[in-house]
Amino acid sequence: MRTSFLIHSLLFMCGIIGLLVPAMPAFGQDASKLQEMQRVIELQQRRLEVQQKQLEMQQRQIDEQRQLMQELQTQIKSLASDAEPKEVPAIADKPPEKKPVQTVMAPTQEKTGLSEAGKHDRESPSGSNVSYFDPSKVINIPGSKTSIGLHGFAEFQILNDTDGLNNNRFDTATIPVDGAPSQTKFNVNPTQIALSSTTPVSNGRLNTMISMDFNGQVDRPEPRLRVAYGEFVNGQQGWGLLGGQTYATMLDLRAVPETLDFAGPAAMWQTRQPLARFTKSLGKSVISEIALETPENVTYIDAEKLTRWPDLAIAGTWLVGNEYIKHLRLAGLVRDLRAEDINGMTDSALGWAITGSAKLGLPFLGAKDSFKFTLHYGDGYGTQIKGGPVEGAFNTINSTLETTKIFGSFGGIQHFWADKWRSNLVYGYVDSENPEFVSGDTFDNTSYTAVDLIWTPYEKVTLGIEYLWGRRENKDGAAGDANRFIVSSKVAF
Repeated sequence: MRTSFLIHSLLFMCGIIGLLVPAMPAFGQDASKLQEMQRVIELQQRRLEVQQKQLEMQQRQIDEQRQLMQELQTQIKSLASDAEPKEVPAIADKPPEKKPVQTVMAPTQEKTGLSEAGKHDRESPSGSNVSYFDPSKVINIPGSKTSIGLHGFAEFQILNDTDGLNNNRFDTATIPVDGAPSQTKFNVNPTQIALSSTTPVSNGRLNTMISMDFNGQVDRPEPRLRVAYGEFVNGQQGWGLLGGQTYATMLDLRAVPETLDFAGPAAMWQTRQPLARFTKSLGKSVISEIALETPENVTYIDAEKLTRWPDLAIAGTWLVGNEYIKHLRLAGLVRDLRAEDINGMTDSALGWAITGSAKLGLPFLGAKDSFKFTLHYGDGYGTQIKGGPVEGAFNTINSTLETTKIFGSFGGIQHFWADKWRSNLVYGYVDSENPEFVSGDTFDNTSYTAVDLIWTPYEKVTLGIEYLWGRRENKDGAAGDANRFIVSSKVAF
């Protein structure tokens, strides 16, 4: 090293000087001075030797530290090599992408109407009582394929009646013919909440829905079960099977007009009831349905209901889907009506109904404008419809059950003034043919009219005002009218 070389060179030069000094008498230096100088040189030599040893010791320490550092670096490299992840595709180095918010829109094979969700009108607004609300978010249950969706809305209404209808439903069959004081009510009964699920399975999917509102008491909020069903949909073979409580098969959900009146127009098939229903697609645009439904939704005059056979309902829907005709539907109902009078006598009668319905496009008025309507006629099904009469009356003289014939119709035109502004003009009518022996104050017919202006400032918010007019007439000709004004706000989630 350079330091050692300089030290050795210096020592060598000092040694030469030490040998030459005694041989220079020409300089006139005496022997004592030379000896003193020799001692100084020897002392410096010893100091240099000590410093050299110190330097050599420091050098050895530096070498040892360098070797230790090299060993540590080797160990670190070895550990880093073991901990290094295996080579993966480049996409794995990217942060995981967030899944988009999922919405429960009916799958392709269900949109034709194989599932309950697919039977609703998903193109234009319908009344809150029949609309299907897609959940804004879906929760995937860990460890399973099941997804859970939360639906619902909060609805607040201010109601003002001129005739004092003592409930929140504008049921024209209950209008007093002798008048009543006007009333104002604040109402949150229409508020709904629902929980749905969907689970892919072999050859199809399982769907469930449980929902409730707060219309258990028409004059105050009280929880009420609306629907509770499970269904299997086989998209490959085009059929679905549903069991539980939901809308009656006779109701065409695509043909219900929109009203701010939560219960909808008179003559509408209003019941949601327990049933078992099989749905089958016949080609790409025809859907057939057959259902067995509870026979318990009946009412009689002067008799108690008895049940024997379930109601049988059959329906067929043609999804035309063109500019003017959206769909056409035909349905039929057969009922076994049985009753027992106060004397313990029993009798039965046949109840039946046939209904036709449609949704038509009105492109000459507006691209989204439509006309929906339903007509039905039959015997002994009045409890199934809004504003309907009883199924029949028991003649205690000859112990026979006589049914009530019914004709009903309802429909409405929906017009969009702008993307966020629309109006509906809705009408409903029920006419009954009562048995001759019933009293004169028995309900005979009723009419219903609604007109509104609705604003949707945001996708989930609906604000509006509506005017309702109704009339009830009894068998003896006595009649009463009613007027209601509604201010409504609804926020969905």
